[in-house]
Amino acid sequence: MAVRERLTRFTAEIFASLARADQRAKAELYLRGLLLEGGRKSMLPMARCLGVDHQVLQHFVTSSTWKLSPVRARLARRAVQLLQPLAWAVGDVALPKDGADSPCVARQYTDHLKRVTNCQVGVGVHLVGDTAAAANWRLFVPSEWDATGGSSPGDIIWRRRRCRVPSTERHRPKWMLAVEMLDELVGWGLRPPVVVAGAGYGEHTGFRAALDRRGLPYLVRAGGEVVSGAVIRPQEIRRRMELGGRELIERFGLGHFEGRSWIGWNRHVTLASAAQLFSTSERLRETEGRDRETA
Repeated sequence: MAVRERLTRFTAEIFASLARADQRAKAELYLRGLLLEGGRKSMLPMARCLGVDHQVLQHFVTSSTWKLSPVRARLARRAVQLLQPLAWAVGDVALPKDGADSPCVARQYTDHLKRVTNCQVGVGVHLVGDTAAAANWRLFVPSEWDATGGSSPGDIIWRRRRCRVPSTERHRPKWMLAVEMLDELVGWGLRPPVVVAGAGYGEHTGFRAALDRRGLPYLVRAGGEVVSGAVIRPQEIRRRMELGGRELIERFGLGHFEGRSWIGWNRHVTLASAAQLFSTSERLRETEGRDRETA
């Protein structure tokens, strides 16, 4: 079976919840763009390489009516089957931006870059085995984007409306977003072997208490000490998560989305995660083939 046919089958599985065949075809087209070698993975350059009008990709990501949750659920279940994860790792990634028009962009500190920069921050849960795959995402809402706590509520309301940020999305600590994602993954029928998180999450007693209440084993760093409910090497898990995150950024254009909508950002990072998982499945397939040849 050729790679293109395997991609078609993968897309049909992950995007089975999309009601129309043309939507699933556009999902595959977008994945093909993200899987291209090199180049920027924003819509215009991808469309040029694919030989299509960029508005086809833009409409699919920003305007077409399809729900994220069923796609992410199928993606997470497929990642569990493929990777047989040792842990679920929680972390955030900074996506630098030049201007102030992208949803939830602000000058803010991130553990990822270890400095303050003008960026969006994506909080993710990554399934980590021999390699890592992103299973769920949230776009962090800085206080500057929350009219209930900002100094210029009129300007904030205007920016939120322009980017179509849902009224339910407010400034919350990143650890709360992580707990919300873990709940969602468990609701999809999955269960973490252990949750691994760095000090940016583990230092919050609320985060640890939430995991305790849910009976989720965890290994987090809090105040320089490892607080654990399991035995595993957290540094290695985090290293694999960071390698996977770097691949998402450098190869699959995680931060290349140039649109200005909340839903567009969420769909793009989900599609980038799907492209990475398909690429991982191809890499593992090649490895298994070589192993069979040498057996």
